[in-house]
Amino acid sequence: MGLTLLKRWGTGALMTIAPLFFKAWFKSCRPKILQDDLHKEFYAGSRQFIGVTWHRASIFFCWFFGPIHPLVMFSQSQDGEYLARFAQKCGVIPVRGSSTRGGQKALIQMIRSMKEGARICSTVLDGPQGPRFKAKKGLLLLAQKTGVPLLPFIWSARRTITLEKTWDKTMIPWPFSQVLFVYGSPMVVPEECSETEMEQLRLELENRLNTIMTDADQACGYKTRWLEEV
Repeated sequence: MGLTLLKRWGTGALMTIAPLFFKAWFKSCRPKILQDDLHKEFYAGSRQFIGVTWHRASIFFCWFFGPIHPLVMFSQSQDGEYLARFAQKCGVIPVRGSSTRGGQKALIQMIRSMKEGARICSTVLDGPQGPRFKAKKGLLLLAQKTGVPLLPFIWSARRTITLEKTWDKTMIPWPFSQVLFVYGSPMVVPEECSETEMEQLRLELENRLNTIMTDADQACGYKTRWLEEV
């Protein structure tokens, strides 16, 4: 998750200092919301949704979504543990699991929580170790089982720190920078859906996220080097 570089600080110091540091850092940023109608309906409203984004955006989104206390899935790796602890201090409710480890148990927990009225469930698609910008089916199954729509979103900024040595090219906006927040159209997964139809929906969701990521990066002037790598 881009937090491997911080391990040298020691777990105790990291868990004490990092959340305070990053929360103050992110609070200085200036979010600019596009698709204000979707923002008011879902984030500021009461309608449930399954928020989906790419791994590169996860650290800032833990802070951004914290005030509405979403369920978020984190991998059971050590990096996932660090990020889950940080997210919890921001207000997020962590659920541990991924496509490679503990995913089924985490999915069941999320389904139960959402059926009991959990307001939102937000997580990433291309984790825990990639491939980058390639959607997995887990969240489509969650949407199918609960009837809650998937809502793609992404952020970008002109001035960012990009951790080039991490698999997901983790991005962190510079302090006091403007952060552009872009939503994609909500997507509903039918209760009855064949394997072929599910694969088509997976590709559609992947394309929607990559489209809004390109739009956000270009609008901010962020270099879209990832286009040359996929």
